[in-house]
Amino acid sequence: MARPDQYIRRMDDVLLDDLASEHQVLDNLVARLAPNVWAKSSPSPGWTLAHQIHHLDVSEGAALLALTGHSDQVFAPTGRWPDRALPDDPAEVLGNWRKSRAASFEVMATLDAKAPIIWGDGPMTCRSFATARLMETWAHGLDCFTTAGVEPVDTDRLRHVAHLGFRALPYAFRSQRVTPPAPLSDLRLELVAPSGEVWTYGDVNAPQSITGLASHWCRVATRRMDSAESDLKAHGPLAQSVLTVARAYLSDGAPS
Repeated sequence: MARPDQYIRRMDDVLLDDLASEHQVLDNLVARLAPNVWAKSSPSPGWTLAHQIHHLDVSEGAALLALTGHSDQVFAPTGRWPDRALPDDPAEVLGNWRKSRAASFEVMATLDAKAPIIWGDGPMTCRSFATARLMETWAHGLDCFTTAGVEPVDTDRLRHVAHLGFRALPYAFRSQRVTPPAPLSDLRLELVAPSGEVWTYGDVNAPQSITGLASHWCRVATRRMDSAESDLKAHGPLAQSVLTVARAYLSDGAPS
């Protein structure tokens, strides 16, 4: 697959490189798996590993429509996008995903970083859209690693997911019809990155905080880990509420 430096770059170079890296990490994992592993049940109820990659393929197809100004074709009146049948051959599933992600990536890399992309709850910038694509690839990649019995390696690319989880908090509360017990400006995150660096989101003087591993925050925000099983510490009622509602993706029934 073509690397992003072969495209005309108008987007954030680091973000595009990180997105391409997340694609490749997952590709490297699943490309070597036997067909029987593709048929194994994944952490998502009713989904095999093949379903996980097929979902990424279909969502990249939807992303391409949104990136090319055809968002009206993505979301049906039911709130769900059009799907297609899961191929029986894992090689076909993988090949489809490679083609669809390359197509959406190529268009994304030519757009202005602030170009509005209509997606789900409303417009977002192309930069935010690319971040959401990285998040989804990483999150479903975790499901694939679990299914394959391989331990994933966390990297500082998670800063994109961590930031998205923080920025999505207004949506998280709204979509679950929960009223924050305090203004969200009262919250800061202090997260330890895989490299050991400390990432802070929000006002450094905010009275409430969530502290702990960035990898655990990202898993909680993508619903891949229960906050009670994480090392995250909530200091204050708002922080405790955030750990309950945090989600870095659209509501159930829409593209995640």
